[in-house]
Amino acid sequence: MRKRELERRLVAAEERFYDWQNSAPPPWGAGGFSIATPYASIPSTVGLPAAAAAIRLLSESTGMIPLKVIRGSDPASRVPARDSWQWQRLHDAPNDGESAFDFWQDTETALETSGNSYLWKAISRRPVRSAEDIQLFQMDPTTVKVKWGDGHKKVFEVWANGEKKEYGTDQILHIRGWTLSVGSAAGVSPITLHREALGKYLATEEFESRFFTNSAKPPGVIQVPGDLKTGEADELRQLWYERYGGLSNAHTPAILKNGATWQSIGLSLQDAQFIEQKRYGTEDIARIFRISAIGLLGAYTQGMRLPTVDEDFHLFLEADMGPRMRRIESALRADPDLFPPTEDLFPEFYADAVLRPNVQARYAAYKDAAQGGWLTGNEIREKENLPPHPDGTSLQQTPVGGAPNQSVTPSAGSNGSGMPGQMAPMDS
Repeated sequence: MRKRELERRLVAAEERFYDWQNSAPPPWGAGGFSIATPYASIPSTVGLPAAAAAIRLLSESTGMIPLKVIRGSDPASRVPARDSWQWQRLHDAPNDGESAFDFWQDTETALETSGNSYLWKAISRRPVRSAEDIQLFQMDPTTVKVKWGDGHKKVFEVWANGEKKEYGTDQILHIRGWTLSVGSAAGVSPITLHREALGKYLATEEFESRFFTNSAKPPGVIQVPGDLKTGEADELRQLWYERYGGLSNAHTPAILKNGATWQSIGLSLQDAQFIEQKRYGTEDIARIFRISAIGLLGAYTQGMRLPTVDEDFHLFLEADMGPRMRRIESALRADPDLFPPTEDLFPEFYADAVLRPNVQARYAAYKDAAQGGWLTGNEIREKENLPPHPDGTSLQQTPVGGAPNQSVTPSAGSNGSGMPGQMAPMDS
């Protein structure tokens, strides 16, 4: 009976969530009017190739990095809490219908486009004691507005089926992005903040499209001697468009009669320095979305020193992804439903899982770590996605500095330390 009641409450919570997802959006959202273009919105901004690449780079990288749950605040006693229900929900699958990759990718996408991510907590009972008691779902950030309520607690206004409903932090987990206003309840959308710069690049893209779609070659004016009636001028203009306009008629020679002459007054794409403008636009979008490793967006210029792939990716993980991972970790850790204060658990993105240098560099680092006495054979094997070895649980006793290992006969298929290609450790 108790199990059926818990399931009923969880289903009811999920149904309320899906009702909101299908509701009409409220009057707020990311974007804004600019001088160059009518409106810089999320869809139009993502239509810019550089902006789409920047958002995908950040969001897919977030989805690719495993979110682990660690037990033990003391660095000496930290271990992965694979037996915890938080591991199952945050690392494996936040809900029964979505993978962890998709979920955390969407979380970062919401932060990069709207400045906020809202997670609906479908909870069947409190306190949460198992993964079956809770599921997490993404909410469309354009349907939610957050403000400070009584007691400095967040209140969420949710647009649901044409009306506004209010909920608290017991139902919605808020991950706030960067904001200009210190202490603000909500983050600011980069698209709203930089709508003028984005509007300029949207206008550039539109002009380029119109140039190739509608332009007659070369652009200019037709000069006709004498007076020309309005109807005759319209006829001449229409005839010109039909014969010389569009890509299908590009470079078709024009023939003018009755003393008419053509005067070119337009600028070519080269004269307008479109290539330079588009390159600068990629760099600017990298700044808008705060990506310092601009090489990952293909924004290198002539004469710039090209870093190696490892250098670029190290810079990206440390300078660009580091604050973003910390933002999500802190918001999850502060939620009492996910991490009660009585439990010594906390979430942590494991960036080393995607930071994989070449084989030679990795094995050299493993050798130094083993001989330095701070990584066991099994810890190294785990990094290489290998199963643990019975003899790989002890730390190397060789003095730091790299004294050679003793030559011993290893057991079949191993080296006595559980590490491939290394000799057995010296006895202390």
